[in-house]
Amino acid sequence: MKKFNNFLMKFGSTFAALAMIIGMSTSNAACRLFFYQNEVPEELKK
Repeated sequence: MKKFNNFLMKFGSTFAALAMIIGMSTSNAACRLFFYQNEVPEELKK
């Protein structure tokens, strides 16, 4: 347990910064797998 705590103390801020960067970059990305709509419906064009 002591080794794990030492590891967290050394690299915890690095992991937090990496998680924040990944979160910011993926929050603005469009999902193209599940919610992809390849054409605009006619009702929306009206």
